[in-house]
Amino acid sequence: MSANIDSEEDKGLNWGELQELIKSRYPQMSKRLKQVAKFVLENPNLVAFETIAVISEKMDVPPSTLIRFATALELNGFNEIKQIIKEDKLQHTSNYSNRIQLMRGQQDWRSDELMPRFAKANRDALRHLEDSINRDDIQTAIELMSKARHIFLLGNGRAHTISTYLHYALNHIDKKVFLINGTGGMFQEQMSNVERGDLLFAISYSPYSSNTCELAAQAANRGVTVLSITDSPISPLANTSQHSFIVQEARVDAFRSLSASLLLSQVLAIGLADHNAVDPI
Repeated sequence: MSANIDSEEDKGLNWGELQELIKSRYPQMSKRLKQVAKFVLENPNLVAFETIAVISEKMDVPPSTLIRFATALELNGFNEIKQIIKEDKLQHTSNYSNRIQLMRGQQDWRSDELMPRFAKANRDALRHLEDSINRDDIQTAIELMSKARHIFLLGNGRAHTISTYLHYALNHIDKKVFLINGTGGMFQEQMSNVERGDLLFAISYSPYSSNTCELAAQAANRGVTVLSITDSPISPLANTSQHSFIVQEARVDAFRSLSASLLLSQVLAIGLADHNAVDPI
């Protein structure tokens, strides 16, 4: 079972990009390779989770044709195609029980090794956080938070954990803090309270909440300062933020942690409290 920190360098094609690549190369393919292309596009689940032997049998082509198909796409073998599709399926399967069912099909899945694997991955992520974020980054964010009249927190999905923690922590500081949670579907109504002079602290990770990114962009267009935590310098959230923290979270197979983001959030909250504290006379 693999344990690692996500990094931009590790990211190759995603399933959407692979589909576009197949479509763009399709006219130049031979009749046999077109047969493979059509099958891959129409049967992604089967391609992701069946063996190459089974896939070639279903297509009625020799395994060597699958290798030639990957070569035509300038990829490192048909297994790379399988992995791209599998990553997409795992990423978009929010139910943990379903993810585990998918992971059990992999030879390196070991449920009895979860503790050491997650512990190691999180230790590595925390070291990476310490190495990649410097004091100036922290100080810049603290100053933006301190200058803001109000702080609004926005995070959907797993990022909601971070926004909720920040809401808890920042409420222990003499600062007006509001959690935008969209109760009753009223995201837009809650966001209407965010004005110039306020700070929107938004959090989102790949595959990125379109709601969070769109609301952050709207706020930025109104002159609101946007501070963010995300996982890529080219994420849509980073592009609309005045200051953005790029955090690479620990990952164990299909499961990603939040330890690095939580640590960063704690540092920012305590740093803001220290910044605002009045020195004793």
